[in-house]
Amino acid sequence: MTTTAARGPRGRVGIAPRVAVIALLLGLVAAMAVEPTRQLFEQRRRVDDMRGELRAVTVANRRLEARIQRLEDPDYIEQRAREQAGLVLPGETTFVVMPPSRADVRAERDRRARPAPEPPRPEPEPGLLEGFLRFVGL
Repeated sequence: MTTTAARGPRGRVGIAPRVAVIALLLGLVAAMAVEPTRQLFEQRRRVDDMRGELRAVTVANRRLEARIQRLEDPDYIEQRAREQAGLVLPGETTFVVMPPSRADVRAERDRRARPAPEPPRPEPEPGLLEGFLRFVGL
């Protein structure tokens, strides 16, 4: 007897179970590849987000560096001290401009609301005879 005869019809494995095993193995390999691929895409997205944040921080740093340079400028410091603290150097005259009072604001508003007075009417032109007499001095 041969070995194939010893197995008989039950000893043979059909093609369908082989295909099923191969499909399961391919599915397992694909499932194992899905997670790393998903992680790769997630990491790429995070890198892109971080690059955007880095650009924003770089711009903010440049602004802050420019502000630091301004704050080190004595002229800028003097200007800010004059505006915020009312700095007056010796020998300078200070002028304080006060805002108008409420009564002054109301009076100005009422004055503008009133119609302007009519200008005086010009005198009529003298006639020919009157003009000649004025010219002569009579």
